[in-house]
Amino acid sequence: MLNSKYNKLSPCCLFHYHVYKHVAVFAHPSTQFYTFTPQNTTMQNSILLISSSAVHGYGYLECNKDAILRLTAGITTPVLFVPYAAARSEWDSYTDKVRTFFSTLGIAVKGIHTVERDRMFTDHQVIFIGGGNTFRLLHELQQQGLMDPIREAVLSGNMRYMGSSAGTNMATRSICTTNDMPILYPQDGFDGLNLFSYQINPHYLDPDPATSHKGETRDQRLAEFHQENDTPVIGLREGAYISISTDFATTHELYIGGINGARIFLKGKTPYEAPVGEAFVLT
Repeated sequence: MLNSKYNKLSPCCLFHYHVYKHVAVFAHPSTQFYTFTPQNTTMQNSILLISSSAVHGYGYLECNKDAILRLTAGITTPVLFVPYAAARSEWDSYTDKVRTFFSTLGIAVKGIHTVERDRMFTDHQVIFIGGGNTFRLLHELQQQGLMDPIREAVLSGNMRYMGSSAGTNMATRSICTTNDMPILYPQDGFDGLNLFSYQINPHYLDPDPATSHKGETRDQRLAEFHQENDTPVIGLREGAYISISTDFATTHELYIGGINGARIFLKGKTPYEAPVGEAFVLT
């Protein structure tokens, strides 16, 4: 098993189920309308893990806009954005980019680096951790002493969580299946927030048998991970997302949506295609 302070938790990844039957309309400030499918379930749509904010053919975060609308439905406070996966000199411009997207939904955004510590977890209903370098992100969160407060705020139901790429890695048991170079060493180790007790490999790429490239495929990298660890991995292709609830410990289910789907990697077993648009349990 992965050496983690969270190993005492159940190794089973337990999630909630989305069932979509009806169409709702979300009013946009510019009078456009977006249709999205609400959940026919009593679950709280509280954790959204996106493979990538940039998807070919779409604008920034546009590919998974429906899922973001569901996550943010009913909020009355600004989204708290964490730009720590970027260089410090880029925090403001990164936050502005995120703010531009959320403004199309009528939602304000504040950068966590501009918010007083005692207001971070009282004045915001959604926290969004963006992509970039996962090692730099974890290093900064550790330095700021924010790992436990974020985890507690989400699992207590006080905040909803949205991650993209590095921010999705951060929600898992550890960052050991990131694609990033270790440009910084997180001094407290590689443990993530463990909101999702499995691993995710964002930007997952299927092997291309026609390529002349001789470097390791993503599948080979994940096989190396399983030589040393038992934790299941979801290879999440660009355009796909995972949606779960904080009560997954009792539901044992997860939901994968968006486009392009995902692949499941279990130690000692042949990888298989994940179900899309329906609940399933990893076994």
